[in-house]
Amino acid sequence: MERPKTLFQEWSDSIIFAVVVATFFRWSVVQAFVIPTPSMENSLLVGDYLFVSKLHYGPQTPKTLLQIPLTHQKIWGTNIPSYLDWIQLPTYRFPGLSRVKKGDVVVFYIPPISLSEVINYPVDLKNNYVKRCVAEPGDTLVIKHASVFTNGIALPLPEKMKFSYLVKARDEILVRHLVSLDLDKDDVYYLGRLTENEVMYRMLLTKDQINPVKKASFITSLEEDYTRDATPDNGIFPQSKTNLWNGNNYGPIVIPKEKMTIAINDSTLNVYGATIRLYDHTENVSISNSQLFIDGKSVRSYTFKQDYYFMMGDNRHNSLDSRYWGFVPADHIVGKALFIWFSVKEDAGIIDKIRWRRIGNLIR
Repeated sequence: MERPKTLFQEWSDSIIFAVVVATFFRWSVVQAFVIPTPSMENSLLVGDYLFVSKLHYGPQTPKTLLQIPLTHQKIWGTNIPSYLDWIQLPTYRFPGLSRVKKGDVVVFYIPPISLSEVINYPVDLKNNYVKRCVAEPGDTLVIKHASVFTNGIALPLPEKMKFSYLVKARDEILVRHLVSLDLDKDDVYYLGRLTENEVMYRMLLTKDQINPVKKASFITSLEEDYTRDATPDNGIFPQSKTNLWNGNNYGPIVIPKEKMTIAINDSTLNVYGATIRLYDHTENVSISNSQLFIDGKSVRSYTFKQDYYFMMGDNRHNSLDSRYWGFVPADHIVGKALFIWFSVKEDAGIIDKIRWRRIGNLIR
């Protein structure tokens, strides 16, 4: 006769079952994320909690097999790694409901390790970013005065998009005055005092915010931020001594596509060399003296093994994105952002803490 389970065994079985179901659901169906930076404002705000669909682009099998369920890089509340990288499996993406398209708001693993990570985590444990796809595999992308063109066609500007302006004030602006103009700390950057009675700010404003700021009694002038167009940006991708691009004026650049073949020369290696070496699943790759070597042999052409995407934040003057760190490989795609299930404003009082009107909003 089978012994009845103890209370401890019943609870243990229930917890194990719940963890298994939650882990499978999180991997295959939907995952929750929170927005930590203003790079997608005003489409997404800091403190928005999202549900991200794995079904749209297809769930991808995990690369890191030895990991504590429902963790990311570390065990909750500690600095102890939640995984062991002893076993790294090839990944496979199951068929999805659609493919990544221009205009989609996408969550992905950020490719480079130097921007926000000291540790070179496995692909499926890298930090997550959320941006909008502005160019698909094979597209030619150009940015002119902050307007994005793919294959010669202008992409619609995101609703309530912010642009950078240089603003002069009579004195340092008080926090309560910023609040009255519906500006928060991520919208305003102090640039310094010009004279005893004049202070310079850089402000990120929507079109609707320009007139109220101009009319404020403590503001003396407001103009478009000419510095965004004026000079090359040394931090732009790809880095080159001859590159004159910046965040506002960029390209043309062709996004790599699976089975796309390029000739190997100094110019193409400058654009695609790091992508081939780090992300395209080709082993024993090295670059030296404007040549690409695979297994020690110099090659004159290269064919890409997977698709890539170009991602940008809607808040284009305050976003660290593909303009600065390059293409997003297909195997770094996590899922499509669907809707906001909760939203909290960090600096608000108790009454205004929860943004009730944003809860349930679809992400477009």
